[in-house]
Amino acid sequence: MTSLRSVARSVAGMSITVAILVIVVLTSLGIAAPVDTHPFFYFGLILFGGGAVGLLFAGIGALFAGSRTPTVSSSDLVFFTGIRRLVLAMWLCALVADALGVLVVLAIANGRGSTPLASGTLITTFAAGVVTVACAGVTSVVMRRLLPRG
Repeated sequence: MTSLRSVARSVAGMSITVAILVIVVLTSLGIAAPVDTHPFFYFGLILFGGGAVGLLFAGIGALFAGSRTPTVSSSDLVFFTGIRRLVLAMWLCALVADALGVLVVLAIANGRGSTPLASGTLITTFAAGVVTVACAGVTSVVMRRLLPRG
């Protein structure tokens, strides 16, 4: 059980930290964008933020799994099955939200607004999406292998 606690807390710490950092980066990109940037760029940032929120929820679920005190084994199995489903669902949520964010940002990347997006902005935005999906995938895989099946 100590292994479960330490690994779950490590994964939870990584997930929550990365999610908060990505949200801060996306917020700063939205604030620093030129005034006449296409409005759909902000919508794309919101979609990328949705992926980061999914990662945050997966991290919170891992944190709960790591801090669970063992009780009746049938109750533990039900709880761990719920956490296993949560981390998988949040990985898929991050994947879909970030894929939609990529599509929206790419649709306006050629400057369909009055100001074209800078390449640094695009790289930072897409890197945030990749990091979010990768961390959500790692969280899902590690927690699904670590937690007992119901």
